[in-house]
Formats: sequence, C-alpha cells, structure tokens
Amino acid sequence: MGRLRFKTLTFWLTLGISLIFVAVFLVVTFIQSRSVIEEQAYTLNRSLALRYEERVTDYLQQIETEVLTLAADRTRIETLYTQSPSRLETGFERWEESHENRRYDFVALSFFESGRCLLSLSYTPELNQLPCEQLIKQHGSFQYKGWKLLEVGGEQLAVYSVPLYLHDSGKIVGQLLSGMRLGGNRYLLSSILVKSDNLRHLALFDGDRVLSRLQPELESSNSVMAQDLVLSNGLTPLGPQLRIGLLADASAQRQLRDALAETLLYGCLLALVVSLLSSFLLSSAVDRQLQQLISLTRLANRQSNTRWPQSYIREFNLIGEEIIAIVNRLKEREQTLEGVNQRLSQNIEEKRQILQHLMQTQERERLRLSNELHDDMAQLLVAVRMHLQLQRQELEQARLPQQNLQLAAELIDNIYDTVYNRIRMLRPYELSDFGLGVSLTSLPAVNLLEQLDYAVEFDIEQSRPLKPDLVSNLYRIAQEALSNVTRHAGGTWVLVRLRDEPDGLRMTIADDGVGFMSEQNGGVETSGFGLMGIRERAGHLNAQVEIHSDHGVSIDLLIPPEYAYSFVDLCEGPGGAPT
Repeated sequence: MGRLRFKTLTFWLTLGISLIFVAVFLVVTFIQSRSVIEEQAYTLNRSLALRYEERVTDYLQQIETEVLTLAADRTRIETLYTQSPSRLETGFERWEESHENRRYDFVALSFFESGRCLLSLSYTPELNQLPCEQLIKQHGSFQYKGWKLLEVGGEQLAVYSVPLYLHDSGKIVGQLLSGMRLGGNRYLLSSILVKSDNLRHLALFDGDRVLSRLQPELESSNSVMAQDLVLSNGLTPLGPQLRIGLLADASAQRQLRDALAETLLYGCLLALVVSLLSSFLLSSAVDRQLQQLISLTRLANRQSNTRWPQSYIREFNLIGEEIIAIVNRLKEREQTLEGVNQRLSQNIEEKRQILQHLMQTQERERLRLSNELHDDMAQLLVAVRMHLQLQRQELEQARLPQQNLQLAAELIDNIYDTVYNRIRMLRPYELSDFGLGVSLTSLPAVNLLEQLDYAVEFDIEQSRPLKPDLVSNLYRIAQEALSNVTRHAGGTWVLVRLRDEPDGLRMTIADDGVGFMSEQNGGVETSGFGLMGIRERAGHLNAQVEIHSDHGVSIDLLIPPEYAYSFVDLCEGPGGAPT
C-alpha cells in the first residue's frame, strides 16, 4: 500500500473537518428550526383557541341578552302569573313568539306557588325528552342569576337563569331559564367558525371529554384528542371546564419547512463547494511550502550557505530558516567529521603498518636469535659437552674422582635444554619443517597443561599451504591463548581445532574454565593484554575473531581464503571448495 502525500492528507483532513462542521451546523439548524416552527404553530393554535373562546363567550352573551329581554317584560310576567293554568301555556307561547332572532335552544318558565313549569324548544328535536321539572330541580336556587353547566336527562346543557319579579311588590314569583345544548351542537361551532382561519379541527370540550365537533377525524379517543388539539384557557362564563380545542391547517408550516429544507440543501451544496475549494487551496499552499522546504533542504545538503526565500506564511519562514540553519550546521560538522575521520583513518593505517612492521621485525629478530643460539651457543655447548665426555673417559682410565666433572656435565645439559627450549619459543623448527598443525601439538604450554591434569584435545584437519606470515601469527595466537588457560582458566579440558573450511581457515581454542571476570581466581578480563594482542594479530591477518565466555572461554578465528592460503585456485571457491 502506497503512502499518502501530505497534500492529500491535508486536503482530506481539512475537507473532513469542514464537512463535520457543516453537518453539525445543518443538524442543529434543522432541529432548532423545527422547534421554532412547532412553537410558532402552537402559538398560532393557542391564539386561535383563545379567539374562538371569546366568540363562544360572545354567543353566550347574546343568549343572555335575549333572556334578560324576556325577563324585563314585567307586564307580561304579571299577566302570566295571574292567568289560569289552562291559559298559562298559551300565553307563554305568545310571549316567546313575540321575540325574534332567538339563539337559545330552549326556555323554561316556572312559578313557585302554582308549581307549574313550562318548557319551549327552539328547533332542537334532541331536547324533546327534556323534563322541565327535572331541569328546575337540577338548577337549584331560584334566586340565582347567571350561567350554570348542567347535565339533565343525559344532555350537557348551558343554562342561564334569572328570577322573575312582580312590578308592584318586587316579589320573586318564579324563575326563567334559557340556554343551549352543548353535546353535538354543530350549529354553535358553525356559528363561530371563520373559514379564513383554515381550521382542520374544531371541538367543544368538557374537561377532556368532547361535547361537539365539526370534523369526523375527532371521533378518536380522548387521549389522542388531548395530545393533538390545542385547548383554550376555559375563561367562558360556564367555568374552566368548558374549553375550545382546535388544530389549524399546517400548510403554512409545511411550506415554511419545505422552504427551510430547500435553503438548507442549497446551503449544504454551497458549503460543500466552499469546503472543497478551501481544502484544495489550503493543501496546495501547504504542499508548495513543504516542497520548497524539501528542495532547499536537499540543496543545503549539497551546498553550503543556502538561504530560505521568504514566503507569505510567517511560520513556514521560521521553520524553513531554522531547518536550513540546522542543515548548514550539520553540513559543516559533517565536513569537519570527514576531515577528522580521514585523519583518524590515516592514523589507524599508519598504526597498523607500524604494528605489522613491529611484528615482522619481532619475528625476524626471534628467527635471528634462534638461529644464532642454534648455530653458535648450541654448537659451543655441544663442543664443551664432548670435551667433558672425553675428559671423563680419561679420568676413568686414570681412576681419579669424577664428581665435579659429573656436575659440570649435568650443568651443561641443563644449559643446553634451556637454550633449546628458548630456541623453540623463539622459532620452533616444526613451523618450517612440519607446518602449523604439528607445531601446535608441540607448544610448550601443552606439556604444562598436561602436567596440570588438563585433557588437551587436538582437531587438526588442515592440508592447504598457508602464508608464512599467517603461520607465525596463528602460532603466537595459540601460544598466548594456551598461556591464558594455564594462568587463569582453572578447568579440566582444552580444545585446539584447525580446519580448512569453505569460508576459509578456522582456528578455535576453547576451555571449560571459569570464563571472563569470574569471582574465582579473578577470571579472564576481556580487555586484558593477552586478548588485546590476540585481537591485534587477528586484525593484522584480516581475520574475523569472536571471543565468548559462557562455560569457559572460546576464541574463534576465521581467515578468508585470500588472506590465509599461499594461492587460491580460480576454479575453486573459498576454502578450496569446487565451484
């Protein structure tokens, strides 16, 4: 998967943030606008409900005016009061018919002394079964003047009552009741309805119970009615139980909601275009600055004293100047380090050449000393020993004491053995006569290890001709390693391995002693002079050296074929393996 460019990442990141902001803005705006629209719709329905409640109040006041007009005719009241029961009903009908434009649904007349009750209905067949006496009884007090909400014979009635007085005495002789039917009174709702209000539902409520309605949709349950309709405050003369409930047409709200949705849609598209454009411009501007920064950084890496060209973004100017300054300083330090490394490499090479010269000089000096000791001192000692032998034979023939001569001969033998051992240490003749493998088995340290009860194991599988300088150095490395074992290891077993391998010549010397820095006998230090000498000689031989101390010490050297053998056949791989 390919890595994204910073420009692409910046573009998508900026666009994503912008889109999230736009989405949050749209959601919040939609929720708030919907809440405002619903609040406006509720306010409209509320104001209409109060207005229709006032119209109901006006309608009741008109009925009240009609009833008061009837009760104000004192002459007719006295006439009705004094008439016989047979003529009372006829007189009451004529009295009522004398008043036109009647809004009430019924009117009842009752005189206390005669106990008569007369009821007149006004085009309301639903009230034909209304008992007059029960209406008077339900109403109660005959002196009460005003509106009451009564339920008589299963009908919910709005009743206005007024007492009847005699003109001369002022005596209350009866009661006049009038009102209208509330249950199923579509005429009342139609009378107060204004078509321009665009109402969907209009209903008259007694508490939560529907009394009258104009739309059949209101035939649902009471709980649904209470949730759907907006009710008035119940400020009519009939008390707080009687309220108007309505629901205006929501077409205006729908139009406003549609217009808002359309506005939000176009606003969203505009915001999307602006977000795309701003994200592209911002990412392009940042990418140009970054590309310029990268180019100048590369230029500063190749050239010194590079300067940052000023741009219109202050922060990028500061970053660019700082980065260019850092690159220039690093470039200067790199050049300084290159000079130091060059001098250091030169010093190391000089040191290596000096060390190589010293080791070669040391080997030549050892060879010279061994030859001189062998040619001069050893021959002289042999001559002295021969003369002493002849002298001893003469003394034996003369039968003279031989003790001093015997001591001198033994002393000469010791001197000869010492000189011979020194010659072997300086330059063993096996190196020249029998090679490295035989010389390793004849190291003086091997005899010493066997005297210390070490089991010395040799694994020699080497037959290819080696370079003379390599032979001497490997011999000295083995000599130093075995000397360390005798002094520090404290073990019981030593392995000396020399093999021709495909990767080159490998020599391994291992023991089962205490290892490096052990608490017993001080251990072997990794930075000791013996190991330092081994590493120096290995470096001189271009060998790979590994020194481990897990259970004892293991020294492993691998010399590549081109540095180990006197010649490398071009038809062979490393170590003599056929290609």
